[in-house]
Amino acid sequence: MESKKSKDSFTAENIRKELLSLEQKWLEAEFALDTSYISTLLDPSFIGISADRISGKQDELKGMYDNISGMRKDSIFLDSLKLEDAVVNVFDNSAVVVFIVHTYKKEKGKSTQKRTRFYDVWVKRDGKWKAVSSQGTTIK
Repeated sequence: MESKKSKDSFTAENIRKELLSLEQKWLEAEFALDTSYISTLLDPSFIGISADRISGKQDELKGMYDNISGMRKDSIFLDSLKLEDAVVNVFDNSAVVVFIVHTYKKEKGKSTQKRTRFYDVWVKRDGKWKAVSSQGTTIK
């Protein structure tokens, strides 16, 4: 007979994997300019936080699109990305996910790297995880 503790650990690990998979897909969609997919991940009440403003869902999606489009116009292209140092804390139907995105890019033919720490808050609604807030800070 499986103990409650091991069953809870199994469930928490499944949730952790699911949320990290959603984070990875979100990032890949962002660099592919697939804001339609990202829109399915964001709750209507989504709040994006940046150094200069707080934005709602539609403004956040537009900002993502404009950012990647601008990079492409400036000849900056993503080679690859990976999630590092992920921490997932689950609280019933909500979760906080903290991680670093390490991007590898070509900027006018020259290889560059960037690391950004993210803090995302997710809520499970109608059986699906929805992001309700996100904040990213560039690591110097």
